[in-house]
Amino acid sequence: MLRAVLFILLLLLIAPPPRTAAAADTAPSGKTDRSPAPGHGDPYAMVFEGLAVVVIAASVGRWAARRLSQAPVLGELVAGILAGVILYHVGNPAIVILRHAAILSKAETTAMAENVSWEKAVHSALADSAIRGEEAEKISGVALRGNYPAYENLYRSMLLFSSLGVVLLLFMVGLESSLEGMRRVAGNSLGVASLGVIVPFALGFAATILLLPRGTDPNVPVFVGSTLCATSIGITARVFRDTGAIETGEARIVLAAAVLDDILGLIVLAVVTGVVTSGAVELPAVGWITLKAVLFLGLVILFGSFLVKRTIRYFTRIDPSQVKLLYPFALLMILAAAADAVGLASIVGAFAAGLIINDEYFGDIPAPAGGTGSVESIIAPIEGVFAPVFFVLMGMQVDPGSMADPGTLLTALALAVAAVAGKVAASLAVRKGTDRLIVGIGMVPRGEVGLIFAGIGKGIGVLDDRMFSVVVTVVLLTTLVTPPFLAWAIRRKERRERSRAI
Repeated sequence: MLRAVLFILLLLLIAPPPRTAAAADTAPSGKTDRSPAPGHGDPYAMVFEGLAVVVIAASVGRWAARRLSQAPVLGELVAGILAGVILYHVGNPAIVILRHAAILSKAETTAMAENVSWEKAVHSALADSAIRGEEAEKISGVALRGNYPAYENLYRSMLLFSSLGVVLLLFMVGLESSLEGMRRVAGNSLGVASLGVIVPFALGFAATILLLPRGTDPNVPVFVGSTLCATSIGITARVFRDTGAIETGEARIVLAAAVLDDILGLIVLAVVTGVVTSGAVELPAVGWITLKAVLFLGLVILFGSFLVKRTIRYFTRIDPSQVKLLYPFALLMILAAAADAVGLASIVGAFAAGLIINDEYFGDIPAPAGGTGSVESIIAPIEGVFAPVFFVLMGMQVDPGSMADPGTLLTALALAVAAVAGKVAASLAVRKGTDRLIVGIGMVPRGEVGLIFAGIGKGIGVLDDRMFSVVVTVVLLTTLVTPPFLAWAIRRKERRERSRAI
């Protein structure tokens, strides 16, 4: 109860005061000349408040999830949704910016490219969108506030914390995974990843053709099908960690398949985007993406451990007291950035960094502050702070109002069924002796990867506002149903193993 009260108090604390007429009159039309948020000498004080609210929301969500015997990550997602609804309702500028970042980003591009005033650019971006009425007034009211830059700084800072949280999570998952164990399940993982791309694409394509009216752009079902190919490793990895099942064979298969799925999904996305934008498949581009992905993962897996063993020695000479903290963190950042540079998701690099780090490489080097902890125990507190930020912010981006339209909701539900069925069918590639239900459910969530695909589809004009809402709703549904069902499937397997032992 105390945590809930503190959460509500902090929400009220950061809720913006009503915008007075004087403030509206004095706000200049040029974006760069506006003053920072009143009452803050430190421009990042608002960021501290926002981070506190998100962390408390995550704590309350995990508490509620434990009381309901659900996965903690589900509580974080739901807490994000509820906090987002409350803050958006009271007109919190940071949440408005978070929900409508694409429109405001377009306004920024217009203002710079066409050398027009910020106010004109905002109105132009809103006119090009499907948003009208009070919603449009809310967006323009936030964008034209005198302290808009301060809230934009808050929004971007929270996205930074979110990105840091998800790469830390995947790094921890890599640390808890065995490279040798991943190699043993490589055949199963490749089969799961391949079916996990082919079947959802086919089902999504067919369902979209059946659900949408005749005359719809033929590129729409193709892009929706490609969006359903995605798999979010972050959601599933968190559930496996929370349930203590990260070292099981099923977890290894799902995690390896999710990495391969990311590569295959990027290839599909490249093909589909090429067809949409140019009307033809650009084979050199597809081949280059494939080659970069294979080279990156191959070099990291083959030579990563060899290089880590030797570079740790030199790093130890530089800073022996903090090497168990700073070296793994630096390696995580380097490989996450390298993965992004070659066209892969940064979380793939983070996962690879965790795979090639081993406590044995540090020898007798003590942990920071004279402790004897492992790399995992040293990084865990940092991950424990920032990983929940990612899941809460994902929930905050959800607009429950987008599901109010019956037609949109029906289309989203049908595609969600296709999305779930497609990934569950991928578990058929697993050999006997492995719990296929766990593998299938573990591949279901689309999460941030699905949102990225949807954003690209909207950016190139394939998905209109309605279809974008449909895809986002599918991502939400697949993300929300996975934690409870995956936790149930893991407990089901454990009960069966205990009954056999008896």
